[in-house]
Amino acid sequence: MTKPNLHRINFSAVALGQRFFDPISAEYFVKQSDCMAAMVTGIGDGTVPDEFEADDVVGVEP
Repeated sequence: MTKPNLHRINFSAVALGQRFFDPISAEYFVKQSDCMAAMVTGIGDGTVPDEFEADDVVGVEP
């Protein structure tokens, strides 16, 4: 993880509506479904979904 103070978990463990950090894009997303999330930082405005795999490792705040 490139962000301190984040716990590493699989995407499948992220709750719907929860914000998480994607280390690949280095941006924050909000989970929308079992396989989709929308970027809410950088160029993302939370309206365009992006696909994630259940076993993708992401970071969540403690």
